[in-house]
Amino acid sequence: MGRKSIMHDRKDGTCYLCMKLHGDYSRKSVLQEHHAIGGNGKRELSEQYGLKVYLCPQHHLNGLSPEAVHGNIKIRRYVEAAAQAAFEKHFPQKDFREVFGGNTKGRAEKRDSRQQPCKEGFRQQSDGFICIGDTFSLPDCLRD
Repeated sequence: MGRKSIMHDRKDGTCYLCMKLHGDYSRKSVLQEHHAIGGNGKRELSEQYGLKVYLCPQHHLNGLSPEAVHGNIKIRRYVEAAAQAAFEKHFPQKDFREVFGGNTKGRAEKRDSRQQPCKEGFRQQSDGFICIGDTFSLPDCLRD
């Protein structure tokens, strides 16, 4: 069994992104666990170090909302940066870059010539959707 989250307490019944993006602290009837750092072997490290949050389905699953962590690269990067900050606070003796093989802070969005227009105001990327134009306005905490 993995470590309890150091980022978010599931017992609160809140969605991490509802709180951070909208100030919505209401209890949700359904929450899904999201490992903040994913990728090759990193999901297991997220579990080991407690870098996970609990999300309502709209904020977790691609296609349910433009704010879904699996569909919006800026929001995913925001959660990754919050995970790195939590890791550095709770494990000051460890180097995040050494454990996870990189740094999430200030990571640029991947741009790729294979991007295809997908939904109104969004563009498909290999790992999700990014917002284009003024269709989706990010909260101040997610702006460049």
